[in-house]
Amino acid sequence: MFGGAYVETQDLLWTAAPEELKKGVSFEPEKGQYRCLVCGESFMKGEIFKLPELERFLDAEAYASWHLAQVHGSMLEVLLKLDKRATGLTDLQKDLIRQFASGMSDAEIVRQSGSGSASTIRHHRFTLKEKVKQAKMLIAIVELMEQGGSPDLSFVEVHQTATQVDDRYDMTQKEYAEWIKRYFPEGPEGPLSEFPRKEKRKIAVLRHIASFFKDGVRYPEKEVNDLLKVFYKKDYVSLRRYLIEYGYLDREEDCSFYWVRQENKGGPAMQSKDVKKRTDDGEIAGKPIPAGVKPSKEERKQLTAQYQERKREMGVYQIKNNVNGRVFIESSTNLSGVWNKERFTLDHGSHKNKELQREWNEFGGGQFSYLILETVKTKDDIRYDYRDVTGEEVIDPANVVRQYKKEADRLKKQWLDKLQPYGEQGYH
Repeated sequence: MFGGAYVETQDLLWTAAPEELKKGVSFEPEKGQYRCLVCGESFMKGEIFKLPELERFLDAEAYASWHLAQVHGSMLEVLLKLDKRATGLTDLQKDLIRQFASGMSDAEIVRQSGSGSASTIRHHRFTLKEKVKQAKMLIAIVELMEQGGSPDLSFVEVHQTATQVDDRYDMTQKEYAEWIKRYFPEGPEGPLSEFPRKEKRKIAVLRHIASFFKDGVRYPEKEVNDLLKVFYKKDYVSLRRYLIEYGYLDREEDCSFYWVRQENKGGPAMQSKDVKKRTDDGEIAGKPIPAGVKPSKEERKQLTAQYQERKREMGVYQIKNNVNGRVFIESSTNLSGVWNKERFTLDHGSHKNKELQREWNEFGGGQFSYLILETVKTKDDIRYDYRDVTGEEVIDPANVVRQYKKEADRLKKQWLDKLQPYGEQGYH
């Protein structure tokens, strides 16, 4: 039977104390063992370990540190290889940290990079030190907060390979436990009573099922299917697809083998080229499908139908630089998808607003936030196929889209007049 190592190894780094993160090793007193935070390998306290090909012996703690250095290298490099969501650092900041750690002076860094100035490098050093101060304060504040809080209200950690992190992952331990009990009434090993439609509950169920797969193991498709049938024989194919879609599993292009996903291959805008239908705002009609995963024709049809049944929100939104307060204002007929589109464009350096793009590169996407300012008011709910307002026999649905776009643009003009996001106040 499959083990439940997925969640444990995914959470090791996130639950470790700062000193343990620096060493890369934690001690688990209840088990009497030292644990490598990178791969999860454990070493029992009291045991003596012989170094390979050397007449030298180390205790468990020393051997765990030796293992980390030999197998994983520098802990600094391990942490710097985490994505921006985990560290809050841009690629530029990571490169500078490597140079700072090597002992290079500001002038040496300028000479090596061939760009910038010593004052710019000093500014980056200062910014990092300010981040450290803020991080220390935040840790103290949160720990004090949690001392008086209920353990049931602590949040479930987001898995590192999530394809899109948003409010769907705002899940407490209490909620998680309740949903597992509800959807697995016969016990945690299944079967699943029904597959939830609400996103947050869906993630809870997928997280639980993913915990039955072991890290570093390649599973043949039949073995994966057999496990998933235990949980949900009625539609194990969709269950398998969701595990891939939400970043828990990965697979070969020919579907011959599956494994626990260890590296995030792309953001939420990574979509399969097989999903052809697009909305007027450029979002692919259907749920995100990681690159390389090709759904069947029937699956694509089902995804498109599910997408079009969703309620469409249209209106005005802002992207705000939380460091300097500058804002970018735009309108959209697809508010639920436009933030993913904007982030994808900015992450790839191709945004139409060059000043916003420049500061996104400089400060990093983690310093920007998205906010819906106002939505277009409609008499009835609007779905993604517009049939709620156009009817089945509509001849020119594009005209309906243009009318709503026109209304969204009118609201945009009002907000530009109200906020005046020009010059130092914004990106217009």
